[in-house]
Amino acid sequence: MAGSSSALGFPKSQCCSSLREQLARTTLRNVRLKGHSYVELREDNKKPIFFCVLCLSPCHNDSVLHDHLRGHLHKKNYEAAKSTLLKENPWPFNDGMLFFHTPCNEKSPLLTSNPNLGSNLLLSESNENNSLAIVASNGSPSSLGDEDNMDVDENGYHLIVPQVLHKDIVTDLEVRSIGLGKIGVRYYQKDGVRKGISRIWCEWIGNCHPNQDDTTPHHDFAILSFSFNYDMGRKNVLDEMLFLPSSEVNKENRGKKRKSFSDPEDVSESLSNQCESSGEEYLASGDSSSRKLVKYDDNSLKLGIIPSRSVRKELRVHRRVASERVCDICQHKILLGKDVATLLNMNTGRLVCSSRNLNGAFHVFHISCLIHWVLFCDYEVYTKQLVAPKVKKRGRRKKGVNITEAEKEERKQIYCAFCPECQGTGIDIDGDELEKPTVSLSEMFRYKMKASDGHREYRKCPEMLQNCSTGFHFPTQSEETMQENVSPLKMLRFYRAV
Repeated sequence: MAGSSSALGFPKSQCCSSLREQLARTTLRNVRLKGHSYVELREDNKKPIFFCVLCLSPCHNDSVLHDHLRGHLHKKNYEAAKSTLLKENPWPFNDGMLFFHTPCNEKSPLLTSNPNLGSNLLLSESNENNSLAIVASNGSPSSLGDEDNMDVDENGYHLIVPQVLHKDIVTDLEVRSIGLGKIGVRYYQKDGVRKGISRIWCEWIGNCHPNQDDTTPHHDFAILSFSFNYDMGRKNVLDEMLFLPSSEVNKENRGKKRKSFSDPEDVSESLSNQCESSGEEYLASGDSSSRKLVKYDDNSLKLGIIPSRSVRKELRVHRRVASERVCDICQHKILLGKDVATLLNMNTGRLVCSSRNLNGAFHVFHISCLIHWVLFCDYEVYTKQLVAPKVKKRGRRKKGVNITEAEKEERKQIYCAFCPECQGTGIDIDGDELEKPTVSLSEMFRYKMKASDGHREYRKCPEMLQNCSTGFHFPTQSEETMQENVSPLKMLRFYRAV
């Protein structure tokens, strides 16, 4: 039988994978027709798997998927999602962590794979070439905080964000408005005095403009979203790597036993040795006949012009390691082509990370995680305003010392939204002076854990709203009977790279 199968030319693994993908695509179509729009196709070890975004659960075949959809955990999460994420006006984002809707004006996910970028990737079309639209700015950009200076067209506001790093070039970025989110809070109070906040949320309003009677102020920060690419916001991680020509390598390795790179430490050591010499043009051999090195980069790998198999392998390893970026808020991987976001300071018109560096680099996060972080910062700010203790007056001799210590303690607290990774706020900086972080790493970890617990409670007991929402619920620990009052807080603007 083995000989007959070889003679018949049974399909190899690649062909089988293609058939498996077609079957998975058919199953996905049938599942979504039944209303399960939160089920996706992803890749695990070069094999297509199903993934339930509501439960963050992978399902390796259709039978496991159907069992999961009938399970108790999924039904519980589905009931919670009906009040938050499955309303008629859904969030137009797909970040793989909370949001799962793709806007109508964007391409729907395709079932393709990219084995060079590792496992657990979304099987969708790569948006690497059109993830950002960089445009040149004629003169100084308009102030983003003044809406009278904004350029308006039929698609909404188009803004220019200055000095953004893209593919090792610091240039200007054109962004467009995609909608508004309304931040609201539920206070609990006693005898007319507010004691704290039990819920805070962001409700997706969309492109519709608020009523003229609505006096809700705009937030000082905005969410700027992108389609994720592994080198986004940072300098090219696949800088030119120098290798000896294949003929020289063969001469050196002649008579020597080939070294196996089965150990990950060997691979990393080899890559580090290659990268250490990336700034050199020639190999320092000590004699006059220096051997010239050959430069290869990521474009060389894409174009397939690298003749050496070992060089291609090392570049793929380097690329796979570079692609495994995680969200600093939730510590989960960011998937290629998914929606990520960074913060934009609307008062200065700059990205918040710009006050922490001078090269245009910025950090990105899952867009749902960043919305949660903005809500958490607002919660901390307004909670401290409600329950801040009064400062006792002291003698004149100690007055100056006490004020200085109070100011130092206040700076360590959250007083506005900021980047959760570098703590930048996007303020105006003078010269080469950079903004300094104020919150310790231990406090940041405590804040992130508190935000995670608050969102988990919100899914159990959400605020009943007309539109889709996401937020936090912090149940009061007091046993006293208190009244509750709902109040709008701010309007959060959302932008996207054109």
